This record gives sequence, C-alpha cells and structure tokens, in this order.
Amino acid sequence: MSKWAEGRVLSKKCWSLLGKNKYFLWFPVLGLVLSVIPIVIFGIATIGLLANDSEVLAIITAAIGLVFVNYSFTLSGAALVSAADAELAGEDVSVGYGFGKAFGKLIPLFAWALIRAAVGALFAAMRGNGSGAAGIAGSIFAALGAAAWSIVTFFVTPYIMFHDSNAIAAIKESSQLVKEKWGTQVTGGIRIGASVVLIIIPSVLLIVFGVILFAGDGAAVALGAGLFTLGAVILIIGLLIGSTLQSIFSVALYRFATDAGDTSPFTAEELQGVLRVKA
Repeated sequence: MSKWAEGRVLSKKCWSLLGKNKYFLWFPVLGLVLSVIPIVIFGIATIGLLANDSEVLAIITAAIGLVFVNYSFTLSGAALVSAADAELAGEDVSVGYGFGKAFGKLIPLFAWALIRAAVGALFAAMRGNGSGAAGIAGSIFAALGAAAWSIVTFFVTPYIMFHDSNAIAAIKESSQLVKEKWGTQVTGGIRIGASVVLIIIPSVLLIVFGVILFAGDGAAVALGAGLFTLGAVILIIGLLIGSTLQSIFSVALYRFATDAGDTSPFTAEELQGVLRVKA
C-alpha cells in the first residue's frame, strides 16, 4: 500500500474517532479563544512601543506575545491528548477533564511552549528571505530540520501529560522512543488529516479571489471582502480540524509505541508503518 493510501486509511480512522467524540473539537477552539488574550495585550503593547520608536522593546514584547500564543495552543493540545487517551482507554470524559489534566502541568507545558517558539524562530531565521544560493540552502536546511524536529518531538506532550517529565526530559524521552521503535534512520513523516487539504485548498482560493476583487471598485469590493472573510473562516476551521486529528493520532501512536493499551481502531501494522527505516 502506498504512503498516500496508508495516510488515507489512518485519516479515515481518525475522523471516525472524532465523529464519536465531537467534543474533541472544543479543545482547539478554546485554544484559539485563549490565544486572543495575548494577541490583544501584547499586540497593543507592541504597537505602542513602535509608535514611540522603541523597536528593540517592541520586538521583545512581540516575541513574548508569540510565546504565550504558543502556550495557549500547547495547553489546549495537552488537554485534548489527555481526553483522547482516556477515551481510547474506554473511559467517558469531557472537555473539563482534559483541561483539568493540562492545568496540572502548567509549568512543564509552558517550558515546552517556550522551546517550541524558540525553535520555530530559529528555523524562520534560517529560511531568511529565501533569495540567492545562501537563502535557498537555508530554506532547505530549515525544512529538513523542521521535519526531523517534528518527528523526534512527536511524543513530547504525551510524556509531559502521562509522566512526571519536564520539557527537556520529555524531548529526550520522545526522541529515544522513536529510535527504539523505528530505529535511528527513519524516513517519511507523521502526517494525519490529508483530507483536510480538501477544506484548506478551496479556502485559500476564496481568499486569493477575495483579495483580487477587493482591489477593484464598486460591487467587486464588497464581494471581495465577503469571499475573503468566508475563505478565512473556512481556513481556520480546516486548521482546527487538522490539529485535532493530529492530536488524536499522536495518542494512538504513543499507546502503540509504549504498549500502553488498546489502540483501536488502528492496527499495529498501520502504526508501525508510519515511519520507515531508510534503505
């Protein structure tokens, strides 16, 4: 079976779990709501500093704001991981259960959010403006680094939530688990929710057409604004669904890799084949 076909099967099973536990979608939605708080607070502060020509302080303030935005989604993702694990174990839990577990790990989750933000900024700096040979090389190295980072840190959140691991220890344990289960030379990626692309692509097209029409005049401006708004809303919905499917799958894969219990509806063969040893 091709990687595309395998991904489609796994995605279908993730959709099935989401269909049985629709409340899972509340976690990324609440994460989005929580992220608005630092966006407003630090956004206003950054704009004020820029207005007063305090560029260095503005950059620092914006960076701190990004950390807290990342923290919002890290918390909601950890809450979803806890709830999904309980559901796979046969329990009947709720949104409150998930966030209760996440709030019990505030410090290690904040450290993880800080590390994620720092690594993300590093990869962004490596990409630069992408022009010239150096820019292209930087973009390639950044893409390879980001792919490797996403694999070795895939189980960080489960390790934080299900063990007394701090962020650094969880990164080491996640990396070690990948090596023990799939080897040191792996290829491919852990991607779930390819079907979400069917939502994202139309939304991007709506946004593009909206921008084009908005640059016109008369009725085209209103139509462009409407298409842009519709596209943006659909894009956000698609991204939220995609992150939910990814979190669900991370729990199933973690349970498989650590022999922690039932992984239905996923089979051992499907989960083992997510990553493959390089030839």
